[in-house]
Amino acid sequence: MIELDFVGRLFKSNLLKSAEAVPDGHYEDETMRQTVVPFRNGIMLSIAAGYAESTGAEALVIAAHAGDHAIYPDCREEFMRAMADAIRLGTYAGIDILRPFIRMTKAEIARRAHELGVDLAQTWSCYKGGATHCGTCGTCVERREAFILTGIPDPTIYADNSPLPPKPALVA
Repeated sequence: MIELDFVGRLFKSNLLKSAEAVPDGHYEDETMRQTVVPFRNGIMLSIAAGYAESTGAEALVIAAHAGDHAIYPDCREEFMRAMADAIRLGTYAGIDILRPFIRMTKAEIARRAHELGVDLAQTWSCYKGGATHCGTCGTCVERREAFILTGIPDPTIYADNSPLPPKPALVA
């Protein structure tokens, strides 16, 4: 574990404040932009690249997925491709970034994990933290929807199992 406490002191994001500051609802909502931590993936990938090269690793793996693209600029393939180029060119070992989920929805990821026998009860999505998933933040809503869409039983314990909010209408 690498301490990145400077992020909480220097960066502006509701994710860095408290669980109450994290908005509820769908990723598509404008309020979800409040969960952006500026350049989060760039910072973490840079640190991970240095560590990977120091330990003899050949690649990094990041789980950015298609649902992240609308809100998080550092989850988009264009960014990932540029970051992969920078890390490969900036390391003697030519460290690569693997991004197996970049074009997959959360439902497609859940389906593939289920096919592979992954214990999805051992995975975490909630942005509010705590002992259990909140069930209402954007990542919990997307997680719940993924299980509904795939028909796979959801093993997750949620603090709030209320019906999911309707998806926002697409603006033309």
